[in-house]
Amino acid sequence: MIPHSGTNLKESRDFIESLSRGLSLLSSLAESSTPLSLTELAKQLQLSKSTVQRIIYTLKALGYIDREDETKRYRLGARALSFALSMVKNLELRRVAYPILQRTSKEIGETVNLAILDGTEIVYVERIKTEQILNINLQVGSRLPAYCTSMGKAMLAFLPEESLEGLLKKMKLVPYTPNTITNKEALREELKKVRVRGFATNNEELSLGLRSTAAPIRDYRGEVIAAVNIAVPSIRISQKQLETVLAKKVLETARQISLSLGYKEETDEFRKNKPIRGGKEAD
Repeated sequence: MIPHSGTNLKESRDFIESLSRGLSLLSSLAESSTPLSLTELAKQLQLSKSTVQRIIYTLKALGYIDREDETKRYRLGARALSFALSMVKNLELRRVAYPILQRTSKEIGETVNLAILDGTEIVYVERIKTEQILNINLQVGSRLPAYCTSMGKAMLAFLPEESLEGLLKKMKLVPYTPNTITNKEALREELKKVRVRGFATNNEELSLGLRSTAAPIRDYRGEVIAAVNIAVPSIRISQKQLETVLAKKVLETARQISLSLGYKEETDEFRKNKPIRGGKEAD
């Protein structure tokens, strides 16, 4: 359970007491082998029933906890469980992908990255860095806009049309460089090309001096759950080399990771136009 009595934490101006109590309640439910009543939760959290009732109301409204109608006891809801499931999947993805990413990076001497899609952004979940290419410090957990990154485009391209359009409505296509795609129709055309070729490229769209190529990673159902890319300085690799030599390598790297995750190739070609996992709205 998340501790309630961290004196140093509570003294901080940034500490949010109500959030701490909500997380403590979720922790109590997660650690219990059976659903808990309001009284039991109040006792465990050392809070009044009225306070716990307000916390329960909020978490229940958001889908983080459920109440059993017959017993009137509470358990974790679907939304809380989805967080746990997502964490397990991402840990498995990193465990499986790491040695393959490391091998690819060693073979070509370039930076190799792994990311997932979260809304309109990509989130780095693994990174094998050979040198500092961007003028920003990218690391595991870093976020970048999906529309101007190769991994983002590699995942956006396989979203169901309805989900993609929903994301496009939320996107503000800010011009990071003169090469950034800032027109949504142009982005749609770019994503169509990605679906056909099976890989995406980034030609100095996020930062001048950076090129990358990416391919989608599929799980045992054949659904896209992540993307891998190879990032290089543009002074060293031409766009043509990116779309031939490195694209071939990134496709093979994505294929190896996908097969390790249980993906079954249905044809001789690795590319299949299946949607990203769950159609989530959400280099």
